[in-house]
Amino acid sequence: MSKNKKESAAKRQPSEKKADGENFNIVWLTSEAAPFAMTGGLADVSASLPEALAERGASITVIMPYYPKQMGEYNHKVRVVKKLIEVPFNGRQEWTQALEYKKSENLKFLFIEYHRYFDRRSLYDWNGMEYGDNAERFIFFCRAAMQTIIALDLHPDIIHANDWHSALACLYLKSNIYKNYANFAKTGSVLTIHNIAYQGCYHKSQLYFTGLGWNYFNYLCLEFYDQINLLKGGIMTADIVTTVSPTHADEILSPDYGFNLDYPLRHKALQGRLRGILNGIDVKAWNPKADKLIPANYSASDMRGKAVCKKFLQEKLGLPQRNDIPIFGIISRLAYQKGIDVFASAAANMLLRDDVQFVALASGNQGLEGHLAWLASKNPSKFSYTPGYDNRLSHMIEAGADIFVMPSRYEPCGLNQMYSMRYGTLPLVRATGGLDDTVTNYDRGSLLNATGFKFWDLTADALANTMRWAAAVFRNEKDSFRKIQINGMSKDFSWNKTAVEYEEAYRIASGRLSRS
Repeated sequence: MSKNKKESAAKRQPSEKKADGENFNIVWLTSEAAPFAMTGGLADVSASLPEALAERGASITVIMPYYPKQMGEYNHKVRVVKKLIEVPFNGRQEWTQALEYKKSENLKFLFIEYHRYFDRRSLYDWNGMEYGDNAERFIFFCRAAMQTIIALDLHPDIIHANDWHSALACLYLKSNIYKNYANFAKTGSVLTIHNIAYQGCYHKSQLYFTGLGWNYFNYLCLEFYDQINLLKGGIMTADIVTTVSPTHADEILSPDYGFNLDYPLRHKALQGRLRGILNGIDVKAWNPKADKLIPANYSASDMRGKAVCKKFLQEKLGLPQRNDIPIFGIISRLAYQKGIDVFASAAANMLLRDDVQFVALASGNQGLEGHLAWLASKNPSKFSYTPGYDNRLSHMIEAGADIFVMPSRYEPCGLNQMYSMRYGTLPLVRATGGLDDTVTNYDRGSLLNATGFKFWDLTADALANTMRWAAAVFRNEKDSFRKIQINGMSKDFSWNKTAVEYEEAYRIASGRLSRS
């Protein structure tokens, strides 16, 4: 038996505990985190939530792959903390090393360096095509993360995995490979599903790379229609499974939203081990009072700067500078999930009949890119389209638009509707998942709590009619529109409440608290 297996799990280094939090030792596993590498909301969460937990007294080690082509200036800010970490993989011994970026006393980021898998131009795909070895890449990452925990002699209370890329760690924790190590003697696991449509589903031959035997290839573990499903394996073995809003946690129990994982999720729910915890946002980065990326700052008590931002946005994008018409903003991945095809049809209808402007910042599906570009070319005074992603422009759209559109087919949580409310830009959303949880629909009889506009049927007519309704409120009910803005800007979307709920999940997963 190795030295690590013989050592007592009591050999821990608890961090200084704050009065309002709890001193968990947490290893957070993720495939991306801002600002080091990011493609979507997972990166934002993997930056903001660990920071909030660390501020409350937890000791957090975030482990992610090292992507040198995405790291930019941070390539020069990391240091090697462990060379030659042995990783059993593909029938032989591979070697990696761990790099560290220490953000605060309680929060550090570790990067698994293995250029064969992670030194690439993008994280998961190229020109819209998934890398053919993604199964190998992220199975290796999970195995390397477990080996790094051992090599650095970490003793986590919790391993917190995120999405399919790191879900296998929950299974490893209970497997014959790792369960007898002292490092994991008192370790519980939490798996957060950020987007259930992406599951890490591959040919069953890829089981070989995991180092696990065929006894794990069964309907209670990795087997999924005669393939392996890495997310399912994590769901079945994690102590607690969370998703990023309460409504979405209910939705994924149904065949319509469960993407064929509704059965294992119902199994988890019946055990009391499935929770919906609403994401927060980085209220420092998204703050109209102090945002350095917008031309003028403003607040709920003084909105004059928002008019400056609107004029600047129109000027920058070549639209007529008019304050009397509403700007509808949209920032999105052009994916089926986001409902942008429905938005494009609704916008085309409105461009023929309505005195409005649209501002879109989006990229993804080439057909949708072409459609948006066509709308812009045919309506240059009403429609602006910028392909790709631009952080500065996204802040300017949130500040300069009047209404922000999110017509998602499904949305586990969504962040832009919360950014929009912070900036006094009214969200117009389809009532699904976190969009339904965070936005209160405008009703003249309940103006006190209204923060935006909702629609339910995902059709171009329903969306266009809702946008026309919002435009009418903008023009004809200015006091109501202003009140809705103030309501949204007064909402607390910080990570404080979310961190408390995750601490409760950690207490259950680690055995400190019984399930209720």
